[in-house]
Amino acid sequence: MYIMDKDLKLQDWEFSQRKYLPYEIKLRLSATRIRQWYEYYGGDVYISFSGGLDSTVLVHMVERVLDRSIPKVFVDTGLEFPQIREFVRSFYDVEILYPEMNFKDVLLTYGYPLISKEVAAKIRKLRHGNLSERYQNYLLHGDERGKLGKLSECWKFIIDARFDISEYCCIIMKEKPLTEYAKRTGRVPYIGITQDEGFMRQRQYNRTGCNVYLADKPKSQPLGFWPRQDILRYVVENNLRICPVYGKICGEKGAYYNTGEQRTGCMYCAMGCHLEEQPNRYQRLRQNYPKVYRFVMEPMSAGGLGFDYVLNYCNFIH
Repeated sequence: MYIMDKDLKLQDWEFSQRKYLPYEIKLRLSATRIRQWYEYYGGDVYISFSGGLDSTVLVHMVERVLDRSIPKVFVDTGLEFPQIREFVRSFYDVEILYPEMNFKDVLLTYGYPLISKEVAAKIRKLRHGNLSERYQNYLLHGDERGKLGKLSECWKFIIDARFDISEYCCIIMKEKPLTEYAKRTGRVPYIGITQDEGFMRQRQYNRTGCNVYLADKPKSQPLGFWPRQDILRYVVENNLRICPVYGKICGEKGAYYNTGEQRTGCMYCAMGCHLEEQPNRYQRLRQNYPKVYRFVMEPMSAGGLGFDYVLNYCNFIH
């Protein structure tokens, strides 16, 4: 569902104010939110650790602010970069979880992760949902409130595709194991979401702020207003050890950059690949991991994952 302006805790101008605060003030604000979360839940917390830059900064900051080790949890989906999995295992106190369903079964059961979670959900609903005529018209054309939330015209051709598309991959592979961990332990998470992770992530942050107490799944996102430059600066100034897949961090304040991968989500995921500059994730996969690339692209009938047909259908470069 599209998040309306009236539902936001922070309006866009307030978020921009927070985003452009001086770095030193951001550090203090994030530290305050970390302590508040820990104290509210009496220490029954954990860090959702992906091995990426953002969550590496999160681990260091949380444990420095609280002056103690905090349980860290990593979900091994089998889709991460090999360097990420090796990096995570270099931490002695990380609990590793595994999804119940493998990636191929997720594709066969629910469909391919394409474009964005929001677009994938709309297409899934239009293809398979038992929708009222009003809701179907809303997804296709908008309603009296306007066209916010409707499926973009440029993606409507996928409604008739010979393959399924859905937003369920991340839910099944990552979110479900963490939800079960939280139920089993009674712990609530710190997560390393930052403001550079897309429009919907920003809207979600604007709706809740850093600490989300009153929700089915409480969470703290103390870096939710940090841009990429702040993350890189924190790594440099604290001399943090990061996963080698990111390469080296170069530059100086306000102009830091890293020489390796920019994002290290699931290697095969097609969410957002159409927005990347070349070489995109699949072109880099072909160059750096040719055997994996062939497996991902080969038809399922040949033992692969069938991405070549899907990406060609969408005219995505790979």
